[in-house]
Amino acid sequence: MADVNIDQVVMTLKNKFKTGHQFIFWYDDQGEFADSVDDLIGALAGVATVIELKMGYQLKTKLRLLEAGKSEKFLIYSPQPQPPLEENHLRDMVLYSELFRADAPEILRKELQLPENMYSFVKTHAAFFGSKERRARFMKYDVHSYQAEPTMAIMAAIVRLDQPLVDFFAVLRLILKGGIVDNKYLNDFEKYHVLEDFWRIVNDRFGFQAAEPDLLTLASGLYVTMAFEQMGLITPADNRYNLSARAANVQTFMQQFSAEAFGERRDDYNQIAELVWDNIRDNKFFDQLDIDDLANSDVFPEFDKKILSWIQYQLLLRNDGVMVNGLNIGKLTKKRREMHYGRSRNINHLYLMIRSAWQVIRARDNRPANGFNAMVDEYTNGGFYVDMDYRHFIYEYHMAGYPDYYMRLKRLVEQTYVDLLSRFNTSWNQTFDYQQVAPQLLQRNFYNQYVRNQQNRIVVIISDSFRFEVGKELQSRLQREDQVTNMQMHFLISGLPSVTYMGMPALLPHKQLDLQYDSRSVMVDGQPAKNMAQRQEILQHANPKSIAYRYKELQGKTRDEIRAMFANQEVVYIYHNQIDTTAENKGTEDETTKAAETAITELQELIWRLRTNNITHVYVTADHGFQYRDEKIDDIDKIEVETVAEDWKSPRYLVSERDIKDPGIARQSIANALDNQDSRYVYYPTTANVFKANGSDKYAHGGSSLAEMLVPLLDVHTTSKKSTAHEVTLQINNSNLQINSLDVPLSVMQTEPISSKVTPAAFKLYFVDENNHQVSGQIVINANSKDSRVENRIQRVNITLVDQQYDRNQVYDLVIENIDSGAQSRVHYRIDIVDNRR
Repeated sequence: MADVNIDQVVMTLKNKFKTGHQFIFWYDDQGEFADSVDDLIGALAGVATVIELKMGYQLKTKLRLLEAGKSEKFLIYSPQPQPPLEENHLRDMVLYSELFRADAPEILRKELQLPENMYSFVKTHAAFFGSKERRARFMKYDVHSYQAEPTMAIMAAIVRLDQPLVDFFAVLRLILKGGIVDNKYLNDFEKYHVLEDFWRIVNDRFGFQAAEPDLLTLASGLYVTMAFEQMGLITPADNRYNLSARAANVQTFMQQFSAEAFGERRDDYNQIAELVWDNIRDNKFFDQLDIDDLANSDVFPEFDKKILSWIQYQLLLRNDGVMVNGLNIGKLTKKRREMHYGRSRNINHLYLMIRSAWQVIRARDNRPANGFNAMVDEYTNGGFYVDMDYRHFIYEYHMAGYPDYYMRLKRLVEQTYVDLLSRFNTSWNQTFDYQQVAPQLLQRNFYNQYVRNQQNRIVVIISDSFRFEVGKELQSRLQREDQVTNMQMHFLISGLPSVTYMGMPALLPHKQLDLQYDSRSVMVDGQPAKNMAQRQEILQHANPKSIAYRYKELQGKTRDEIRAMFANQEVVYIYHNQIDTTAENKGTEDETTKAAETAITELQELIWRLRTNNITHVYVTADHGFQYRDEKIDDIDKIEVETVAEDWKSPRYLVSERDIKDPGIARQSIANALDNQDSRYVYYPTTANVFKANGSDKYAHGGSSLAEMLVPLLDVHTTSKKSTAHEVTLQINNSNLQINSLDVPLSVMQTEPISSKVTPAAFKLYFVDENNHQVSGQIVINANSKDSRVENRIQRVNITLVDQQYDRNQVYDLVIENIDSGAQSRVHYRIDIVDNRR
């Protein structure tokens, strides 16, 4: 046998020489050890001389042996069979010498450390064991895990199973990943005579029978049966894909396969699902099923497509209160996002998109509160969610690749949102008056109200166009961190027009603000405030220990550099521009919602970098907000208003001294906006409409609305101390720890609600035996509930055991494994199942 380890041969030969044999003849009929002659020479050095008997050298060899001294010992190795008597010149010497025959299978069995009863197995599969590399892979496996089915270990070695225990389900997963149509592994199975055993084991485990079995039919049976099992329906009996007789094993295998790559690429499982769907399409197994049934299965991505399509249809009918299995659309989409395909990028975006659409549509009948203060209270305490949900809808729609199939839903969301904007804008502009706004709420009083009298260093981050609802999302993310010691959201009412050249100067220390007549700029106490140097000079005039930076100046700086930049400074203004710089450009304004996401992330990271440098008090605010509509407004729908040379006109405002009384337009005096004697007015549409003017097609600001004028003032206090937060844990509530069925129901409780001190985590749950061999399917639980009520943090799930014999005296463990950290907790169970076959 080529390439067999000769240690056992050498040991046997040495023992024979020790017993007094001078000559040992070894006729290797198949020449299996011909390549090992050099190894033999080295191994027997000092014990015996090795002579390789070659064709035509019999007499020469015989003379050499006859001349040998009595103390000399020889191994005569021939890579051919012993010649016939009439041709064998060494026959007389062979008769009185030792004749050695190597039992290659036995030598190999010992090398592989297999029990004696596996001799015939080794001999039968000699071709497989002829490779040192294949033997090395085979030897990695625990013999106890495959002794009952030895060929499984050959299969495992061929597919390169990377675990010590040979598990057929794990082997099968690797086989399926190797290709459904032209599988390289099955070719090797046939080559090394284990293909019949493979299909026999498949039949035993899954009840799969076919005259000419193939992987596509097997995979179809696994996927189809799993789908019906998840739905709690009977698999149609009259089809070749029905494997329900061994449903427990089907579920176990499919749960393991689905959960195997959680958080990683899931291409193999998904690609096989697509091949199976194409294969069974004509059977129409799932065409007539109710949405309640489809919602329970995640075997095929087509189920998610059907569910998303069904939700869209219901929303188009305004049936936003519809329920599926007792879940509203919000809870249904959350559930589906945590299932197999919901964790994939595209379908996850679609569920988030359609959930946001549902939120906007169900707000269609919202009505504004009466009066300025009531409207502000309503908006800051939840009314802002309409703007947030619409922004999220557009963001997810774009991230999903602008799917044409959902264009009707997009138009409905667009129309609903515009109607809401117009309704609330109209009400706002019927009640808003600067003279009714409390002074501490005015943006122009920010410095005096919040900065001037601070005793400790204060950092003010001003993010251009960072409207209130975007600030609320930043607040929500920061609330997850336990190193935020205190945080409050206030708000400010911007000036009009609600633009940068008004908002930035208003946030600086001043006594007088004046809007220029010859340029769109505001003078601060007679000083310009357009650029960083001018703003820093104004800050330092109020407090010499002040400085201003652009956000980009801080990017990439080391900790020491940051500390040096902030040293000895009491007031630091940081100017951040992500949303406005993206949205003002017609070429990139479609990226406005993405820019908002980026802005939130950048500010969160900035606050964290400052925290690590002992800069622990930060205000986040904005110069103005914005109004965004993803659908362009046709020119015919825009408001036409005549202007003169001295007027300034943009899509959302007009500055003029003239008295304009056109319908659909309101005004505020510049004097009231800036608290000065300016004689001009700022005019603006009372609805969500715009003036016919140069500017962006979708993104606009400058007008009078809650989204444009009400800006966040997030007051954040942090600590530089290390986080004491810990990941949440799971606990099993079941009091009965004895299992009597292959279906194991579990009551799993998230021990604490998610908070700044308790972070969410994902866990996989499965059963193992005393050898740590998995004996069940695997489920994933996302522990992310913020609910303080214990009963609402309990999830009821089922795990299916492998359909096999269980030892009632053995202890089996339920493993609860944190997917990210790998940390495990275990619960001991006994399994006593009378009849495994269901």
